Amino acid sequence: MIKESSNVDRGDVMVKSLINRGRERREQLRARAQQLAEARSTRSPNQQLELLDERLGVGVGATKERAKLEREIEDKRSTQSRQKGRPPPSNKKGERRKAKARRNAEREKKQRRST
Repeated sequence: MIKESSNVDRGDVMVKSLINRGRERREQLRARAQQLAEARSTRSPNQQLELLDERLGVGVGATKERAKLEREIEDKRSTQSRQKGRPPPSNKKGERRKAKARRNAEREKKQRRST
C-alpha cells in the first residue's frame, strides 16, 4: 500500500511534503547543501557568529559551533600577534639543529672574548 504524501503549506504555495527519497530529491538536497557551503565559506568566523546570534538569539543554541568559531577567532588573533614579534620556530629537525649550533657558537665566542 502506497501512502499519498500530505500537502504542506510553504509560504504562498501549497506543495506536497518533500520526502528525502529518489534521485531527483537527493540532487536537490545536494545542490542546496552546496549553496549553503559556498555561502558559509564567504563569511568570516565573526560574521558567522553574528548570523547565529541573529537567527537563534545571542548566545542561544549551537554551542559547539560557537565554541569552534571562538577558537578560530582566538587562533587568528594569536597568529597575528605572533607574526608581529619574532617568527615561529621551525618544525624541521635539521633547521633546529643548525639554529642550536649557531647559538652555541655565538655563546662560545662571547665567553672567549670575556676571558
